[in-house]
Amino acid sequence: MHRSSFVAIIGTLALTATVFAAPAKPKEEWASGQIERVDTAAKSVVVKQGTHEMTFVLASDAQLMAGKKTFQVADLANDVGRHVKVRYTAQSGTNTANRLEIVEATPAKAATAKPTTKKPTN
Repeated sequence: MHRSSFVAIIGTLALTATVFAAPAKPKEEWASGQIERVDTAAKSVVVKQGTHEMTFVLASDAQLMAGKKTFQVADLANDVGRHVKVRYTAQSGTNTANRLEIVEATPAKAATAKPTTKKPTN
């Protein structure tokens, strides 16, 4: 009788642990590159990194940013070729973006001309 009670308790504990075990949260990652294509109907963006392309599906609550300004998915079609950073999670073969930032090009450093000095004429 004690043996069957022990087995029942172990079985109950194992079942409880399985039920309450939380699924692993997907790890957030970052990618960057240039916007290659935008599908506004599917809410997806293809970002090209050299010769490699990654497709991102935009989450329903994705933050789309250009500096401090937010924008809509439809506005992305005008930004093909722009450099972006994307925060995403990969799960079941789908890259879901929850943040897309258009990266402003850094201004080129102004060329500094050396001052010319005139030699005094005697």
